[in-house]
Amino acid sequence: MILSALAVCLATAGAAAPLEAPSSNFKVEVVATSTAPGRTDYVLRFPSAARSPWPANDTIWAHLSVPDSAKGKRGAAVLVLPVMAAPNVWIETRFVERFVADGLVTMWIEMPTQFHRRPHPSMPSGQVFLARTTGQLARNFRQSVSDARRAFGVLAARPEVDAGRVGLFGISLGAIVGSVAWSVDPRPAAGVFVMGGADFPGIALNGSLSGPFARKMGLSAGDLRTAWAGLDPLDYKAANAGKKALLINVNSDTVIPRANALRLKEAFPDSRQVWLPLGHYTAILHLFWLPRSVSRRLQEALLSR
Repeated sequence: MILSALAVCLATAGAAAPLEAPSSNFKVEVVATSTAPGRTDYVLRFPSAARSPWPANDTIWAHLSVPDSAKGKRGAAVLVLPVMAAPNVWIETRFVERFVADGLVTMWIEMPTQFHRRPHPSMPSGQVFLARTTGQLARNFRQSVSDARRAFGVLAARPEVDAGRVGLFGISLGAIVGSVAWSVDPRPAAGVFVMGGADFPGIALNGSLSGPFARKMGLSAGDLRTAWAGLDPLDYKAANAGKKALLINVNSDTVIPRANALRLKEAFPDSRQVWLPLGHYTAILHLFWLPRSVSRRLQEALLSR
């Protein structure tokens, strides 16, 4: 369903403006503070740089966890981009808990139309992101990239964080958003993208979820490539040279075809790509060990700077 929505988004994204750098002139509000063993948690909110038809959607809600070991100094941090339009963050929480336990300041954000950002409290989280017109879906995706960049700046400005040691982590469509954000933003010091891909027109036409939908809509490869100009990591290969991303993909993924996973490696020429068994959904079994491995990779990349 998520990639089907992305296919619609592709059809109209080309008319949008370039991915501009979000302003830093805004207020960050601390909504709530709580403590748990070894950490302090904050709920932050701040305005999105984009505007949508729904006022509630134009406030970014961020969930920040600061390990006790990070207090009183500036250390490494990671911004987590969740599976978009999912009803919960159960998967992402497995990684957040591991990152915090390993001493990384960690923040995840609610993406457009999720959770607090629903246009109406009666709507399931993320429903409007998936169900709107093609133009609105394009704006939702673009807003997601802009929000990720703005949230990155908020995290980097925290007193516990060394701005030069902040990484990106994303899963599925969150990985796609993260790869675009890093392609247009020089600030991240590391990136780990799980089950992401590039050449989005190829994903839309050939993915097991998006392909039938794209064909029903009559979307052609040429039209999709025109619409997606400037919104694909492949458009930024030169800028991405030297960015040592870790790309984690699964062998039997039909949602993100293998060819598109390989194209993400092409978009980040100095990245390392790891292939795991299972498929896009059955890969949940890797949560028994993968968060620890990803955390180790982020620590190596960020603490060596």
